Amino acid sequence: MIKRRDLPLYALRSFEAAARLQSLTAAAEELGVTYSAISHQIRKLEQLVALDLFDRRHKPLMLTARGEALFASVRDSFDQLAQATEGLERAEPGGELTISSVPGLGTNWLIPELGEFIRTFRSVDIHITTHFWHREAQNTDADLSIVYGSAEHPGKKVTRLGQSQFFPVCSPRIVDALAKPKTLAGMVLLHDHTEETWSRWLLEAGFDSIQRHQNMYFDNANMSLEAARRGLGVAMGDRVTVKSDLAEGRLIRLFDKSVPAIHPYYIVTKAEDKALPVARALEAWLIDRFSD
Repeated sequence: MIKRRDLPLYALRSFEAAARLQSLTAAAEELGVTYSAISHQIRKLEQLVALDLFDRRHKPLMLTARGEALFASVRDSFDQLAQATEGLERAEPGGELTISSVPGLGTNWLIPELGEFIRTFRSVDIHITTHFWHREAQNTDADLSIVYGSAEHPGKKVTRLGQSQFFPVCSPRIVDALAKPKTLAGMVLLHDHTEETWSRWLLEAGFDSIQRHQNMYFDNANMSLEAARRGLGVAMGDRVTVKSDLAEGRLIRLFDKSVPAIHPYYIVTKAEDKALPVARALEAWLIDRFSD
């Protein structure tokens, strides 16, 4: 049995749209994504359940018998979610939601991902703040916090969001200006408050140590990534915080090699009996988006 925390919500939504519309192209248009994104999500779902959900020999798209059974369940579940959301909006017309996040993730991932969520919860006013360190997160009264490093938040509900992978990124201008960008020769290494991630990556990739490079240090990852966008050097990015930069060409990934973050990200909400329904909905939404 698939655990609730592992449910591929985005893949299920893609499947439901494709089955209902009998077309991957129409599903992609409805969800505002590419055809390949829809196809990838459906393949991901089929791999998870180890079944073919569509008979791809037919046009328009046809479901297999197992696909029909899953579609009926998913469609009914989504109808119930839609009704619950409408009820929530009617019940809390003037609701407010306060979100606190570490700056890098907040700026580079949370804000880009929030668009569809705020269109769903139109009656909720959202306040977003930042915190740098674990103790600041412990002291916040936010309805939902995204924290890095520690799962210790007494009296609150803590859910693991996920753990990212880091790799070197830089502006395309730097690559164009260097004869051998894949060697890192002559490049300035951009660090956040610690050298640890760069040190681990250089060691595992077989490169010279940090001492053999010119270095620039910042007190947070948000600044080091902005420096990379401006062409000051090479920063450590991860698949979450530089997702939009890579897609839109502001940054490029220099190497396939990556190293895992030291710690996971966690979502912290108020205790179950005190948590706002919209905070619980956002928690589920963020976990699904982080996994894609």
